[in-house]
Amino acid sequence: MTMGRPVADLDDFLEAAPPRLKSAPDAVPTHTVKKSRAPWIVSLVALLVAVGGAGYWLTTRGAESVPVDVATADVPGAVPSGVSGFAELFVIAYLDGGDQDLATFLPAAPVVEAMTPGAHAVRHASAIEIEAVSDGYWAVTVAADVLDLEQAGYLAAGLSYFRIGVVDDGGRLVATALPSRVAAPPARTAPPRSIEAVGNAPAAPVAALVGDFLEALLTGERDMSRYTAADGSIVAIRPAPYAAIAVTALGQYGNGSVLATVDAQAPNGAIDTLQYVVRTEETGSGLVVAELMAGPPKIDGGHE
Repeated sequence: MTMGRPVADLDDFLEAAPPRLKSAPDAVPTHTVKKSRAPWIVSLVALLVAVGGAGYWLTTRGAESVPVDVATADVPGAVPSGVSGFAELFVIAYLDGGDQDLATFLPAAPVVEAMTPGAHAVRHASAIEIEAVSDGYWAVTVAADVLDLEQAGYLAAGLSYFRIGVVDDGGRLVATALPSRVAAPPARTAPPRSIEAVGNAPAAPVAALVGDFLEALLTGERDMSRYTAADGSIVAIRPAPYAAIAVTALGQYGNGSVLATVDAQAPNGAIDTLQYVVRTEETGSGLVVAELMAGPPKIDGGHE
């Protein structure tokens, strides 16, 4: 067995640009391409409610902005939940190229006549980093999955990164300026500070159990009940998504849970690489898998 690899984090995911699309503009999701002002404003309100709750709303008056989340506004050092959503929507509005939409986020309408309308569309945008500049002032980095308009239509341009200043302006959120295009964050070389690093491969009986268990889970070629606790909380995937698997790496954490890296082959021959963290335990009937964990264990004491 080889030493296990840490679970891929957000930075690893964001480094992988999506493949280029071969379809014409009509293949672009309709919510990313500007049709008219009214549908955009409706979508903006719906998205902000989903991000921040019913307390968040957008106004079409350019001098106003988005309310700060009252649930966290009085907690020292806390970042209101609406900050990330506000930054994401600002980047989407900016790339959409609508000056009237941008006025919703800024204290004054920006001068953007030189921007080419419809040159970009956004499939998705997500805040990946929030830095506290000072009390009530945050620098937010947003990753946007962008489509660029070319002769063949809208084609995937990969991930673009933007940095936005957001301030609490008397209980409401407002952007300090237009977005700044920035480089991608540096790739991670280790697990997050609060997550335990994986160690050496487990003992042979544990390794064998984990391999057999994952084969039962993913291919249906084995009886799941032979490898799991009697409570039946873990069930095989039906219909089975894969025809065969190969466990390529195993590592063990301090609490005994195991990280398994698996190459799983679909019926059409395609390979998916997956990772599972499983907790095993000894029972009266022998060694079993007791839990499929959400991920590696957290280090006690947070970031220490």
